[in-house]
Amino acid sequence: MKIIYKAPLIGSVLLGAVTFNTGCKSYDDIASHYSSKHIKANKNLVKTQIPETGELGYIVLALTEAGSNYVNTNSPYYDEVVKHFSTFKNHKVVEMLNEDLKENPEFFSHFRNGLYAFTVNKHDKVVLKTDYRIDLNRVDFRRYTSALNDFMEDSKFREFYTAHKDFYSKIEAAQNQNLTMTAAWNSVGQNKKYTKPFQSYQVIVSPLMKGETSTLSVSGRGFSECLIFAESADKVLASANRIANNETAENR
Repeated sequence: MKIIYKAPLIGSVLLGAVTFNTGCKSYDDIASHYSSKHIKANKNLVKTQIPETGELGYIVLALTEAGSNYVNTNSPYYDEVVKHFSTFKNHKVVEMLNEDLKENPEFFSHFRNGLYAFTVNKHDKVVLKTDYRIDLNRVDFRRYTSALNDFMEDSKFREFYTAHKDFYSKIEAAQNQNLTMTAAWNSVGQNKKYTKPFQSYQVIVSPLMKGETSTLSVSGRGFSECLIFAESADKVLASANRIANNETAENR
């Protein structure tokens, strides 16, 4: 399956459309606990994002030995990650994830998916969002959130994430350009498991992401959304570089 939508600045252009390869894998790692506020804010919305908890998970993954096949190592951003975090390769959470990946290579899909249900609160702690549940996830997040909180503090992860926020924003903007509800459904709907369009699409990316795209359906209170974990690192990085170069040229 391919995710196809109009975004002429990103990746391979074919009649104004961009394609993402995807294996159409789908899990039940997140369930809904939707509030009226969440439904109102996300209805008829298609949006790309680099969530803080998701990037935290990918950076931890990048420090493991067993997760190397899931990480895009061919970028200056990866080099920056290694430079900042390499001294934490023996951190508890890195060792935990490395061992779990050795036992089951697909563990990271559940870990990454589940992290979308989390956020970082004002006390700098990883906590579950009020609008999601993780009852069926295979990961023991009570164990992991404690270790992730320690890693965030020890490695000064939030300082690194904040310092790169402008970079992340450029990637998100490049992906969001001309994204439409119809185009998202035309791609996701190729998975025969889905029988009708969703009311919201959240496209989750990371500069470190590598591997086939997967989707996750979440619904409740008459509202449905599709989370799309898109294998897109090379495309979004290339696009972000184009945007930066164009801005530089315009400012001359």
